[in-house]
Amino acid sequence: MSKHDDEILMTNKRANFDYEIIGKFQAGLSLSGGLVKQVRTRRVNLQGKYIVFQHNQLQILAFGNDRISENVTVLLTKKEKNKIAGQLSTKGVSCIPLTLKKVGRWLKADIALVKGKKNYDKRESIKKRDLDRDYRKGIV
Repeated sequence: MSKHDDEILMTNKRANFDYEIIGKFQAGLSLSGGLVKQVRTRRVNLQGKYIVFQHNQLQILAFGNDRISENVTVLLTKKEKNKIAGQLSTKGVSCIPLTLKKVGRWLKADIALVKGKKNYDKRESIKKRDLDRDYRKGIV
């Protein structure tokens, strides 16, 4: 199985703008049949979803759309789970899903430990993006 078999089904487009990414992990998901169908037909929005540590497991809260929505267990190794749980206890650190993708016949999520950006950091990101765009066009 190579990386070329990965098909990204959906991404959290605002993640890189709203958050500073500390660490990334690839995790499996424990989904019901209805949620699998929603993900494969791309009817799930990742924006605003958070991963919390409760009942000794990581869960994405309110995963799904308006009709079917449930807490989904994130499947990781014990070492990765403990690392994320330890980081989540730190003030200002959250965990969010970045992408959902199909790896072979499995649905996997790329999740990230993140810190929220302040407004001045966001303005800095916009300024840098605009300068890079102008530089590529040859304006600057």
